[in-house]
Amino acid sequence: MQPCFTFKKCGNCCYNQIVHRKNIITYILVVSLLAGLFLPAVNAVASSSPYLLVPAADVNAADLIVAMNTLRVSNGLPALVEDPIIDSVAQGTAQTMAANLLSWHIGNVSGRLQAAGYGGGARVWATENFATGFFKSLDEIMLVWSDASHMIPAVVPAYCNIGAGVAKASNGQTYYVLQAAYTSAKSCGDYKSPGVTPKPGSTTTSDGISQIIVPVKVATPDADGKIFHVVQAGQSLWSIAIAYKITVKDLQQWNNLPANSKIQVGQKLFIPGSNTAGYFTPTPPGMVQISTPGVDGKIVHVVQVYQTLSTISQAYGVDLQTILTLNGLQVDWPLQIGQKLVIRPAQVTPSPTPRPLTPIEKLTPDSDGKYYHTVHSGETLTWIANLYQVRLADLMNWNGLNASSILKINQKLLLQVTPPATATFTPGPPTATLTATQIPYTPTATRSPTPLEDQPTPIPTPAASSGGNPGLWIGLAALVVAGFFVGVFLWRRR
Repeated sequence: MQPCFTFKKCGNCCYNQIVHRKNIITYILVVSLLAGLFLPAVNAVASSSPYLLVPAADVNAADLIVAMNTLRVSNGLPALVEDPIIDSVAQGTAQTMAANLLSWHIGNVSGRLQAAGYGGGARVWATENFATGFFKSLDEIMLVWSDASHMIPAVVPAYCNIGAGVAKASNGQTYYVLQAAYTSAKSCGDYKSPGVTPKPGSTTTSDGISQIIVPVKVATPDADGKIFHVVQAGQSLWSIAIAYKITVKDLQQWNNLPANSKIQVGQKLFIPGSNTAGYFTPTPPGMVQISTPGVDGKIVHVVQVYQTLSTISQAYGVDLQTILTLNGLQVDWPLQIGQKLVIRPAQVTPSPTPRPLTPIEKLTPDSDGKYYHTVHSGETLTWIANLYQVRLADLMNWNGLNASSILKINQKLLLQVTPPATATFTPGPPTATLTATQIPYTPTATRSPTPLEDQPTPIPTPAASSGGNPGLWIGLAALVVAGFFVGVFLWRRR
């Protein structure tokens, strides 16, 4: 084929080359376009999972107040009103506990609120909840507060006001504190802390937290014994979980809901219960893990969150005063997370001191197999007889002596005695080691729930790695190279 320098010399050749070059360019563009369309599709699949895109939000003080008020309203009681003084004291409490890594309450919450000005000098009654850990949701915090002592703000009608605080500790954990109180001065609706001027008809707290909460009406089981809740306006997963005494995680797992999903009015949710196969109620937190004795029998307990001297002594079955004495503590001293407490000292049995051997036990037989005493300066027959506890007459008869006999230094006197066997100390059987009894809190392994038959099971989508798929890129490169050579081949044929 002639090169196309000028159109006049080879008109047909130039035309064919131009056409074939256009075909090659078109072919390469088509291959590139297909590759470009394929790559975005792969990236779209990798980013479609909501679990990878939406991180868990931090729980703040307002969340704690709304959650407790939701519980209170579900029990038929009016919502507690947020109070700035209680907010301040709760925040200060959270910061103090976080700074010192405390495992339990500071104490006297009523006195601290009254000293801060709450109640205007009148008597104050108050209760305090706290939780600490690496919580990822409000659901986990409220699970810690699910027992009767922490549900006081939600079930006792006398309480009027509420406040909360949150603080981070140096170990990365977060402390959550919620306080509720009332005063003897006035009724709930009449009392307002100094400096607070509510707007007439206002339905929000000082931080804009709504005080209007609509309780969730619990549904009844159907003919098969299953419970389905139909979502109503103003309801959330949290309020529904509280009403049915389950967790938000339960609702999400048993209804195949993504972590960031929003429920819709009219949506039908399955409510798992005690009769649902594979469902287990969560184990209440706060158990005391018993430490095993060391080789010397010593027991040391490492303090964990929500543990007190009282609960620790009960768990080990050891008197509280014993723990105080062993550790040099006083009963009102707070414990720190990670603090080591001696529950039982080392059980060291002292070795028995052997008694001295008697003179007759110290004797060793001579070459003839008999026992002799070698006379030393100052010794007499009477003294030697008393030394070996034998009769003087026997000693003289054994040696052919009489009362007038004179002893000589280094003279050997025959002792016709049989020395007793030397007692050898034999250790007794080892003493049984006292085993501490664990308190009846047993962590329960959470089983994965079995999805309902009428609920679609989401297919997990594999996440794309940051470096892409090497096999995919190699395949695309090979496709482009093959296309290039095919184009060259066609071009040369023409």
